[in-house]
Amino acid sequence: MNNYQLELTEEQEKLLIPLLEALKIDFKKQEGNEKLPLPLAQKSDYTSEEIEEYAALFPKNHTWKSADIEAYFPQDLKVSVQIIQNQLFIMASPNVNHQFISEELGFQMGTFVRQHKAGKIIYAPIDVQFDEDNLLQPDIIFIAVSRYHIIENKKVQEAPNLVVEIWSPSNQKKEREMKYKTYENQGVTEYWQIFSKKQEVKIEVLDEEGKYQLFSEAKKTGRVKSNVLDGFEIEIQTLFEEIKK
Repeated sequence: MNNYQLELTEEQEKLLIPLLEALKIDFKKQEGNEKLPLPLAQKSDYTSEEIEEYAALFPKNHTWKSADIEAYFPQDLKVSVQIIQNQLFIMASPNVNHQFISEELGFQMGTFVRQHKAGKIIYAPIDVQFDEDNLLQPDIIFIAVSRYHIIENKKVQEAPNLVVEIWSPSNQKKEREMKYKTYENQGVTEYWQIFSKKQEVKIEVLDEEGKYQLFSEAKKTGRVKSNVLDGFEIEIQTLFEEIKK
């Protein structure tokens, strides 16, 4: 059997795409040597499963870039889609425990930052574009007043002064390790990791060689303190009081 490839003009393609989408046929376009799917329709309520099915249409060796998020995914997508070292990660919606921890830490940290007029606390979902190969959505970030210039309308461009990630058992070890190296390599001065199941908080700070060193930690009880936010301390029990077993 002979295989034929139909060459369409741009105008013909515009006319055919709506029909093909209506018939639920996967219509793909050619870019370079890759056959890539058309961008998703602009709606926000896709499930993580639907996003995973869509991502599977891309070639397995596709090199993901920050620009791909804007090009292929809806702007107000509720599912978190991140690019870490040119790899695509699709995150399910956070669970209740995650939200409890984020709310409490954000409240305490935000109160301190406002009182001291130190900068801005920003919560997920917010895109942080470190470069074309890395676009992440940390749970909480802090940006000092002197670095307000990195805050844009739809994203933060360059490394925040402080990043918080709240880990649940569902988070992959690969994701945790890749984010750690990305934050370290991109110059995030202070990195908070909160492990909800173990009720543990670990804070690391970049040393003179640009490597993370442990600065403060506690598990289940005790206080941790920030280096970037000089004077900010928190009793970690307050973060886990409402945890659902």
